[in-house]
Amino acid sequence: MPDPKTNRYQYFVSRRQNGEGAGGDGSCEHPLPSVRDALANIAQQHGGSAPQVKRLAGYDRVEIFALDKPGAPGQPGRAPRYEFYVDPLGAADGEGTGTAQRPWPDLDTALAGVARLDEQGSIPLAPGEHMALSVREVFSATPIDRRRRRTETIAGIVCGIMTLLLVVPLVLILGHLVVKAWPALSVSFLFENPRTSMTAGGIWAPLVGTFYLVFISLLVASPIGILAGVYLNEYAKDNWFTRIVNLAVVNLAGVPSIVHALFGVGAFVLFAGMGESVLAASCTLAVMTLPVIISSTKEALASVPMTFREACWNMGASRWQTIRTIVLPNSISGILTGVILQVSRAAGETAPILFTGAAFFLNVPDKGLRYFLPYSLDDSCMALSYHLYVLMTQVKGASDEQIAAGNAMPLEHLQYGTAVVLIGLVLAVNSVSIGLRVYLRSHKKW
Repeated sequence: MPDPKTNRYQYFVSRRQNGEGAGGDGSCEHPLPSVRDALANIAQQHGGSAPQVKRLAGYDRVEIFALDKPGAPGQPGRAPRYEFYVDPLGAADGEGTGTAQRPWPDLDTALAGVARLDEQGSIPLAPGEHMALSVREVFSATPIDRRRRRTETIAGIVCGIMTLLLVVPLVLILGHLVVKAWPALSVSFLFENPRTSMTAGGIWAPLVGTFYLVFISLLVASPIGILAGVYLNEYAKDNWFTRIVNLAVVNLAGVPSIVHALFGVGAFVLFAGMGESVLAASCTLAVMTLPVIISSTKEALASVPMTFREACWNMGASRWQTIRTIVLPNSISGILTGVILQVSRAAGETAPILFTGAAFFLNVPDKGLRYFLPYSLDDSCMALSYHLYVLMTQVKGASDEQIAAGNAMPLEHLQYGTAVVLIGLVLAVNSVSIGLRVYLRSHKKW
């Protein structure tokens, strides 16, 4: 009887038959009368070349158990008294003897050999004992390999289902947003300024303000974060001060964004005298993104093998020359990935700019240089994230007459359109980061 869990085929024999000598099917309840009958059953089930035959593969095992009486439990946990082997490539000649050193070349030869030994009385089986015939094939999976593959398949299916549970809701949410925003999405929606109490026009002024905040915060945070990461990984010694700094960086990354906003109000708006301005809001965003830039820089630098540094030092280069010519070029992909990912985070933040530089509404010229560069460092600015908050909480929808006349747009379309543009901006930045990382990693020389 087959046992798929262990790749074993078990057959039972007993001289004391049910029904006074009636033949059985090889099961424990209906055993076969003799080993020879069991061998004939095995030949019928697994030998020959008939289509219905269940061929034995590598590491399959056929076992014949001798029972005291039908239904008596066997002892499959015990080692077999006699064990024979079949290996098409392991037989030294065309016959073999069934041993591990000289296995039989095929199952039919093995069954004939075992039958001959049984006829000679060389392999007597007492009740409770059994014999085994193992099939060995080169490059065949062992039972352990098969269990491992089943486990890996199950793990892959479970992980795939978990991935679908994450991806499908995301796709549904994005699809819902795009459908709701579709009437508002157009070129004019991107390049027109808000008008008519923000019930008409587009999102150009908030979009430009977002680019201002992100670009200036990047200019402030990137040099400081990268240099700090270089110092902590390449220069700083492993002492209590360095450990405190590393702990501070990790803790700072977990601080809520509204706390960064309050820090920006105290440090930049009031203490530094910047007021509520683009510069104050950008510096607040820079402080918020610094921990991740520092951490990503450290990880990227640590990924460069130490042997690279040692080889450069052996050539007489200084520590800074090694960092500049060897370490930084080989870690630039990880550093840029961390920096660019912080761009998308800064673009979507609302709390840090809420009290430091974001404006409810500002008039922006519709033409000229001020149309493209509407803000100075000392001015407040509009931003997409805050603009979306204003549309959701402060703006009242236009009347049906204004919408019918084409002077306004349904508020719902404006809200969903702004949300889709903001999400699209974040996705675009993340896509650029992934593409840049793939390109730089593909050009690595190690």
